[in-house]
Amino acid sequence: MFGRRICYLSALMACGVFYIAYGEWLSWLVLWIVLGLPWLSLLLSLPAILSFRIEADGAGALPMGGEGDVWLLGSSGLPMPPFKGKLRLRRCITGESCRYRSLSGLPAEHCGGIAVTVEKARVCDYLGLFAFPAKTGGQKTVLVRPIPVPVPEPPDLKRYIARSWRPKFGGGFAENHELRLYRPGDSLNQVHWKLSAKTGNLTLREPMVPQRGLVLLTMNLRGTPTELDRKFGRLLWLGNYLLELAIPFEIRALTADGIRSIPVEDEQGLGKAIDTLLCSGAAKQGSIRDHCYAASWQYHIGGGADES
Repeated sequence: MFGRRICYLSALMACGVFYIAYGEWLSWLVLWIVLGLPWLSLLLSLPAILSFRIEADGAGALPMGGEGDVWLLGSSGLPMPPFKGKLRLRRCITGESCRYRSLSGLPAEHCGGIAVTVEKARVCDYLGLFAFPAKTGGQKTVLVRPIPVPVPEPPDLKRYIARSWRPKFGGGFAENHELRLYRPGDSLNQVHWKLSAKTGNLTLREPMVPQRGLVLLTMNLRGTPTELDRKFGRLLWLGNYLLELAIPFEIRALTADGIRSIPVEDEQGLGKAIDTLLCSGAAKQGSIRDHCYAASWQYHIGGGADES
C-alpha cells in the first residue's frame, strides 16, 4: 500500500506541474480527475470492504517431517479488494508462538497441533490508497501427526484372559460357544442337531465373546519435543497393537485441563483420540501415576529413549 501511495502522489505532483506549465482547461481537468480518483475508488470499494472477510487456509494435517503451507484467504460477495495480513503460529501443547514465514513452511519436525491465527489484517480500496481493519475468521488448526514408535519391550497380550463371556450380539461365528435350550425366536442355524437328537430337546450352540476388564493406556502430556514425539509414537503403536488383537481400550492423559479420558474401539477412534491430545495443552505439574484406576491391564507411556 505504501508503494501505491507513492505512485499516486507522484502522479498528482506531475499533474500539478502540468497544470502550472500548461495552464489550459485540459490540464485543469486532468488535475481534478486525479484528485477525485481516490474518493471514487473508496466509494466503489465500500460494499466490497463491508462484506470482506479474511481467514487462514492451507494444509489440515501432515505427517511428522512432512511439508505443508498455510496462506491468507479473502472472501467477498463483490470483486475482491486488495488485502494484507500476517499469520501467527502457536504450538497447542507448549504454547510457543512465532510469525509464519512462507519460505520456511510449517514447522513439522515435531508432532503436535499448530494453531494458525490471522493478525494485523487490513483491507484496502481498489486503488490500495485507504486501509481498514478487516474481519477475520476463526482459528485454523494444523495437525502434525506422529510416526509409530515400537516400545522397547512390547507387552504379551495374546493370552489376555477375559473376565467373563457374553453372548455375541446377532449370533454368527465365534471361537467359543455355550450350550442352552432353544427359545422362540432363535435361529435354527445354531441348533446342535446331534445333541438335540440324543437329549430330545432342541439345544443351541450360542456363540460367546470375551468380556474383558478395563485396558488402560496412560501418559503425562509434557516433556521436550523429542520426548513428546516418542510418547505419541508409542501411543499410536500400542493402540494399533491392541486393536489388532481386538481389544478395546481407554486412553487417559494428564493435560493442562486435567485428566482426559478417551475410549477407543477402532482405528478411526484411535486417530481422533490422538488428534484431540495433539491439540491439548501440556500439564504443568503432577503425574497421572498418582491416581489409581481399577484396570485389568494398564500401561504407562514414557518419553525416555529407553523407557518401556
